Amino acid sequence: MSEILSQSQIDNLLNSLTSGNKDIKTDITEKKKDKKVKEYDFRNPKLFTREQLKLLYSIYENYARILSSHITSVLQSYTLVEIIEVEEQQYYEFNNALPDSVLIGTIDLSIKDNDEENLMMLDMSKDICFCSIDRLLGGSGTPLESDREFTEIELGILEHMMKGMVNLMKNIWNDYLEVSPRLIKLDTNARILQGIGADENVVIVVMNIKVNDTQGILNLCIPAVTLDTIFKIKNALIKKKERRGDPLSDAQRREDILKQISQSELEVTGILGTIEVMSRELIDLEVGDIIKLNKPENSLVELAVGDTVWFRGEMGMHNRKKAIAIRETVKRGSDLTG
Repeated sequence: MSEILSQSQIDNLLNSLTSGNKDIKTDITEKKKDKKVKEYDFRNPKLFTREQLKLLYSIYENYARILSSHITSVLQSYTLVEIIEVEEQQYYEFNNALPDSVLIGTIDLSIKDNDEENLMMLDMSKDICFCSIDRLLGGSGTPLESDREFTEIELGILEHMMKGMVNLMKNIWNDYLEVSPRLIKLDTNARILQGIGADENVVIVVMNIKVNDTQGILNLCIPAVTLDTIFKIKNALIKKKERRGDPLSDAQRREDILKQISQSELEVTGILGTIEVMSRELIDLEVGDIIKLNKPENSLVELAVGDTVWFRGEMGMHNRKKAIAIRETVKRGSDLTG
């Protein structure tokens, strides 16, 4: 049964409420604030684990360092690229956050032994684009004050620059799988991008890039299909390496197996020859009948272990017992019917 309060306990409780010593609503509100609740959308579940996202973070953290050195050498200006976050979301959320005028490169990762296209997208902010163009054409590297569209010449310069950035991705994936990334095309309108479904899950790698005093963002959008292929191939390669194991341990394992086999007893059969007879002829055989074999008079006798012929030799005598002197070995894989 539930505990029954005495009259004195009831009076004390009422006094505490009326005196303001006990603010129930405030206490409940504070408890709710103390609890950290993370929203989860069951209609759009996450496809990748925290460990997989951490792996991507470490891979592209290395990419950010390599890219910093690369762009610094290309522009001859101090450049710093830092990774900010890696998060999973739906593609339409990423696309809606982009301005109408952008510079996005579509990339094919070209994974070895995979014939399908493994697409991803690299978005570079326009401030960095115009800063890079100005620096490559001999300027100080200042961005434009007013926004405008890219000219054909500027797109050609940026395409050459982005190809160099894409080629660097080969280095960061070398420890996991063999890829040959290539830039397929450049787009400048975020609303007409194709290749990824609006409701498809993607992983966004957000990097901050600073060229001299100009700051911008690099967004790498990796579709779930591409990542799923990457992780499957990566896991398959890991399992293959585990099966191979250490060469020293493999040699020791082979030696142990041979040691165990060497203690086994095997039946060795000497075969003079073979012949096929009809059932009727077999039934009519009697003592004294002669069976003509399928081998010449001076042919060698076959020595078989199980159904496999290993050696050939000559019949003879040894210590008053019939014996076979081995004269030649047989190529492994030969059987009695060969």
